[in-house]
Amino acid sequence: MVPKRLPMSNATDTQLAGSLTGLGDLGQGTLVSTVIKKKGVTRGASKTVYGDDLVHVLLWCGFQYKALVERSYQKLQGFRNQGKLITTLQTATQKAGFEVVTLRDAAEAIQEVEESLTRILRGGFDHVEGPRTPQEDGHKVIWEPLVVGGQRVRGAKVYIGDGDPNDSHAPVPGSIYLDGVKLGEKVLEPAPNGPWLAKQKAKTVAKEILRSWLPSGLYVRYCLDPKYRQELRVGREAGQHAKGAGVIVEPESIRALFKVAP
Repeated sequence: MVPKRLPMSNATDTQLAGSLTGLGDLGQGTLVSTVIKKKGVTRGASKTVYGDDLVHVLLWCGFQYKALVERSYQKLQGFRNQGKLITTLQTATQKAGFEVVTLRDAAEAIQEVEESLTRILRGGFDHVEGPRTPQEDGHKVIWEPLVVGGQRVRGAKVYIGDGDPNDSHAPVPGSIYLDGVKLGEKVLEPAPNGPWLAKQKAKTVAKEILRSWLPSGLYVRYCLDPKYRQELRVGREAGQHAKGAGVIVEPESIRALFKVAP
């Protein structure tokens, strides 16, 4: 039921890019390789930041988000039709470290993930192409397309507003927002305080596991700090850039998501 993992390999520039650009049902996109400083999460009275790793990522940006959700919904129905999805998810959650995982936990996790996909397909999401970026400033244009080497990068835009010094979450002028599917990642500098290890319920973990089995589970949104912009490569250069940095791509995950032939 769950796609088997195949040995991982380094990304190649022409083969990977060529395979992905031929997938019209997800829309035309752009292969992007760049260095990202993750925002992480702030916790505690000391406002300690966790999970702010510096990573090199390879992304497929600019696809139709709703098409990705449709494919995820179809894949979930396929899992259901094969039978034993509840017990398979229960077992996977137990292997993740939860000794006590009930069939009800697994069943409710499946139902809630399915409902979230259905809401998006019915238009219950802020934006059919993915989560909403910071709001427009009235009628003032505060975004512009990202252009690299004369090529417009689909699924990317640059914030050209003034920012808000009183809002720590406001975008910084020049920040680049990238929406896409994460194909591979290499950690360059682990977060100083490590990841945030929240105490989660079995059902929550079951939902995370189930989402990881669906195409939409690879969806990410990154905000690229202007100081890392020189590390950004697109198109044919992106694959080679990622390969040189040692970014690892999981071929089976890509095939399962994009139907790339073995």
